[in-house]
Amino acid sequence: MKYVIESKTYEKHINDEVHLYGLLHQLAFLAEKAKDEKDLENLVETAKRYGEIAEEKFAAWRIPGRYLVFGDRKDLAELKAAELTPLTAVLKEHDAKIREKQRAATAHDPAYIISGGAFRMLVGDLFDLLAQYSFLRNRVVEVKTERQLARLQKNLSGENPSIRRMYRRWGITDSTGITGFDILESAIRRTHLTPYDPDGSEDDYD
Repeated sequence: MKYVIESKTYEKHINDEVHLYGLLHQLAFLAEKAKDEKDLENLVETAKRYGEIAEEKFAAWRIPGRYLVFGDRKDLAELKAAELTPLTAVLKEHDAKIREKQRAATAHDPAYIISGGAFRMLVGDLFDLLAQYSFLRNRVVEVKTERQLARLQKNLSGENPSIRRMYRRWGITDSTGITGFDILESAIRRTHLTPYDPDGSEDDYD
């Protein structure tokens, strides 16, 4: 079984190994240079402190105590799950990203990322438009006389401020307005969408 390890996790283990090597090397140096009782006391105190450091690092590694006693690799399953990712899973995710990119390129249907706030804003505006349509429909259905029709036309002749606010939220300037589907689509894409590029390339499907 092959695994993939994150660089920061790998580098941490290397740094810990280098640190422990330095401690052991220093102990060996002190032991070699010890000549009297004071040197031996210093060696004991240093060894005690280095032992505490080793215990702290061992606790951070989360290696099961059973593994020290029995050496059974099965006891490392939880640690592997925390630090390693099976290579098959990484390749599967990579292949899925490639397939999505190929699909988007072939279908001219690129994927985008939208923030939660922008998504809720667009859903809210769609709901407002539906509500305004229902209100207007009811008003039109209720028209029975020319006078009522004239009053309704007068009420609708002015600019709707809520629609203008929607324009601004969608990224359409006051001077532009919406004259076609492509203008609205382009404005929303430019203002609220980020192309989803799984492998970090700069391909543009537009």
